[in-house]
Amino acid sequence: MAKTIDFSNFHTDLMRTIDGDGAIIQDRVMFGAERLGSDFTLLLTRDRAPLVRMSVKDAWRPAGDNFDPKAALEVKTRFASFKEADIDLEFKYSDIKEAYQTYLGWLKTPGLSLNDVNKNPFELFFLGYILAKHFEFLRLNTAFKGVYNAAGSGAGSLADGFIAKFATGRGVGGDIAASHVFTAAAITASNAYAQVNGVADLVAATDQKLLNENLNVYTSRTVYDKYRQNRRTLFPNHVGPADRPTTLDDYSNMTFVNEPGLAGKDTIVITPKQNLLFVCNEDINMFSINIVKQIKSWQLTVRVSLDFDYATPDWIYLNDKV
Repeated sequence: MAKTIDFSNFHTDLMRTIDGDGAIIQDRVMFGAERLGSDFTLLLTRDRAPLVRMSVKDAWRPAGDNFDPKAALEVKTRFASFKEADIDLEFKYSDIKEAYQTYLGWLKTPGLSLNDVNKNPFELFFLGYILAKHFEFLRLNTAFKGVYNAAGSGAGSLADGFIAKFATGRGVGGDIAASHVFTAAAITASNAYAQVNGVADLVAATDQKLLNENLNVYTSRTVYDKYRQNRRTLFPNHVGPADRPTTLDDYSNMTFVNEPGLAGKDTIVITPKQNLLFVCNEDINMFSINIVKQIKSWQLTVRVSLDFDYATPDWIYLNDKV
């Protein structure tokens, strides 16, 4: 349940800083990022903390007198790293008045006068609306397509998204094996079925045990619709125009996910949902809200520390259209 931040004890002539209480921001993060929490695995951890995958190797052998030690554990590690992000806002009294007089104002602040709202406009503007929208931008513009740009603006410049991370991972010296990358063609309604199955076949060829796990097949809606069209052409006696498959025909453990962050891309990614992480820094000193009352406005800045990353390259399978 999202909590309400109470600003009623703020002295209106002074700057007030809410700092060192990360729970406040984390509650807001969770409130504004409900879709992030449902689409990806949320991880609260420290900067440079290891994202560890441990694989136990089979060391059994028939009993005998000889001591023949085997490596019993393989550890692969990626490190969480964070980018700091700011939201800088200014609420002019004219803006507050305009919002107060709209449907939003009646919905959010029933029974309060305009003067009351001017003294404490943050419930009207901030708690349930602006921060939620900013995390919606984060979901659509950063999760997959983001490219970090320290001098940039907008959610797409905050951090590298999964596409950039995958490109690095499959590059020279990267941690995604070449056997996990399918050589793709531009996806059309004539080849989409084979292109999607081509990535899925890599899973079967390299890690049979993953066929026992629930895997997501992340594509844009356009790629998915081309897959449907191609499927109708290939199996006209069995598939109709209203047929919308949720899993791959040949792999019942692989479920389609229409990913809004892949809009306009031919990228296909197959991985467990728990392998795609939305990472927040658990260090509460990295979270802050600063609020200043100016003569004719309120100024507010929010700073958070976050990133998107994959936990293990062993569970990433994709085409090379990134």
